[in-house]
Amino acid sequence: MRVRALVPQKPLVLAKSRLAEALDPPARAALTLRLLWRVCAVLRAAPGVEAVSIMTPDATVRASAAGWGMAACLDPGRDLNTALAAVIGAASRAARGPGMLIVAADLPWLEVADVAALLAPARPGVLVLAPSRDGAGTNALVCPPGVRFRPAYGGGSRARHRDRARDAGLEVVEVRRPGLACDLDTPEDLAMLRARGAAL
Repeated sequence: MRVRALVPQKPLVLAKSRLAEALDPPARAALTLRLLWRVCAVLRAAPGVEAVSIMTPDATVRASAAGWGMAACLDPGRDLNTALAAVIGAASRAARGPGMLIVAADLPWLEVADVAALLAPARPGVLVLAPSRDGAGTNALVCPPGVRFRPAYGGGSRARHRDRARDAGLEVVEVRRPGLACDLDTPEDLAMLRARGAAL
């Protein structure tokens, strides 16, 4: 199934706050942009992804996206789930159009093969979900075309996404891969990234 990818990015001043003890604000902003760029570059290289857009309320992020030759749309910044539901709702009007792929912006080990694995089970009537490493969150979501689905990001989103999919009459398929599950949130995550010599 073809998809359009959307990568939400919060304002840089709020990004990676849990890394405050390890990185100062400029370093956290720089790391956030490097992670975002890498995720978007992987998505652009993945077969089946016909477009990639960054959704953010941050003017600096939108300017960076323009410099990368990438589309960006404005997130009003009030409620991520409302903003995502509006984008999915607009896409759902075309039942035979592409699906919508939502991907976290902080997946340092994401690879094209991970995106391919995520898209492999995607089809009409199926919501594909990639749980976070702790099993509680959601790091990627594939919404089929022609379906109005309201995401439920926030604590415990995996269970809420499954419930909402069931209420919408959708089958749920979960895809578990390290590149999709491992985000970068804590000083321990950062230390692991550095220990593995990942280039960002």
